[in-house]
Amino acid sequence: MRTHLRSVWPGAAATESIEFLSPVMVLRLHESQERTRVEVLACTRLREVGAVFARVAECEFPSTATADDVVPVALKSAGNLREHVAVENHVFRNLVPGVEIENKITLRGDVSIWRLTSEMASQVGSASFPGFIPDVGNEVQRWEVFQHTFEVLNPAAERGYIAFQEQPSGAFMLKHKIFAEDTLRRVETFRHNLAVPGRDFAAFLDLEYPHLTFRALRTFSRTRFDVNLESSATGHFFGIEIDEVRTAGDEHVLRQAEIAYHRSRIHDGLDVATVEPELERLTNLVDSYLARNGVDRERTFYSKLSFLRDIESPSGATSPTRC
Repeated sequence: MRTHLRSVWPGAAATESIEFLSPVMVLRLHESQERTRVEVLACTRLREVGAVFARVAECEFPSTATADDVVPVALKSAGNLREHVAVENHVFRNLVPGVEIENKITLRGDVSIWRLTSEMASQVGSASFPGFIPDVGNEVQRWEVFQHTFEVLNPAAERGYIAFQEQPSGAFMLKHKIFAEDTLRRVETFRHNLAVPGRDFAAFLDLEYPHLTFRALRTFSRTRFDVNLESSATGHFFGIEIDEVRTAGDEHVLRQAEIAYHRSRIHDGLDVATVEPELERLTNLVDSYLARNGVDRERTFYSKLSFLRDIESPSGATSPTRC
């Protein structure tokens, strides 16, 4: 861009100000014999590794329109959705708050989750993941938690689990999931920075959730690496979350690649109906990538709760008792 400006802007080569220009917008033209449709893409993120543009408007012009006709109109419409483009913490929105939407692929054998993460992250934006770009500036994340899990047995309408995740501060995050069976969508809510006196989780649950019946399951550690990426067609953000769970003491191990919906970029044309189809497309791409790389795997909705249940009672039987 700087090279082009120097060729068309008299005196640009003699000033240093050209080095400090910031991109404003990109105009994408779709030309036909009678009309030209123009997508106005405003700059919404600027990082050292690159810039991201989001569609904020569309305009139509006669096919005979010139750049002098198009640019003033486009500049005016570039201010549409400004608060969702220019303000970092207003750029995204979860279109299905309180609901987890996630596919899973269980990984067989002694697979290196870091190797898979590194290799997959390097392929985002390539032909291996067509139509997806990295979450610019937040391409990969690392997580590690210890989790204490309590299955909710009754009432039936609230079956699932409540888990306590240890935080470095000494407080806990409480994760509450409601689902009758392993499936694509599960209700999920959080409570943050909880103090649990004496780490007596059962007493905390009896006090805070007296209407629920629980049973304690095994504590586990979870190491997870996230490959964060965005669908360039829909603006939906997803995570390829590759994790390894190990139970305390007896070291039962579960490794999975979870493909999860995170949030969506606010833009002209945002549509919640495209979340699940794009999630499924990404899941198929991940599955194909694993197949090409010889990873033994199984497409499933198999949850951490089912994993812990199977350790306790492989037959699947449970007996409702208070903690």
